[in-house]
Amino acid sequence: MDRDDVQRLLFVCFPDAGEAAGRYRAWRDPRIAVQVVELPGRGERRDEHPYRDMWLLVEALAGELAGVLESPHVLFGAGLGALVAYRLAQRRVAAGLGVSRALVVAHQAPPSRAARAVPEQAGRADVSLLASDAHLPVAPPLPCPIRGFGEPHVMTGWGEHTSAGFVLTPARAQDSAALLRDAVLRSTHLISAMAGQAPAPKLTGA
Repeated sequence: MDRDDVQRLLFVCFPDAGEAAGRYRAWRDPRIAVQVVELPGRGERRDEHPYRDMWLLVEALAGELAGVLESPHVLFGAGLGALVAYRLAQRRVAAGLGVSRALVVAHQAPPSRAARAVPEQAGRADVSLLASDAHLPVAPPLPCPIRGFGEPHVMTGWGEHTSAGFVLTPARAQDSAALLRDAVLRSTHLISAMAGQAPAPKLTGA
């Protein structure tokens, strides 16, 4: 992670099914710092056993990222990574561990419809994660805004998972790092605007 300027807003990124973290690490912008989460079984962690249960994965991530998430941050996920980011935000709120500035989701149906749309590049472990997610209990809306990028018919329903506002920018599904980077930068502007309208949620230990 780029930590040479602690004033930058931290984006913690979760790649889509079958994606490694490398493509995200090339992002550079003076307004943001980036932490990319490499899941077990992918990229540099390909020799590790992949998780097949969403809640077990989220529990592990909550521990691994505890120090990182003490700083003000945004959770960003593309495809399957959007569900992982959402479940992590949900778990932290339920445990009283703090609230993200925002959740940014791209090209992923909300939890209630996620298991019906399995990405072509998904491996067996990813398919199992999607299936297990469908069995998790419905949680109260998140107290942070959700920013969505994707086709409206795919993204419909995310607004039900936040009590702080949902904004969708229509975008075609593309395997493009440039598109995802654009999503992050546009979200930075949106979050800054929201911060000017209302106090940002306080983070435990921040």
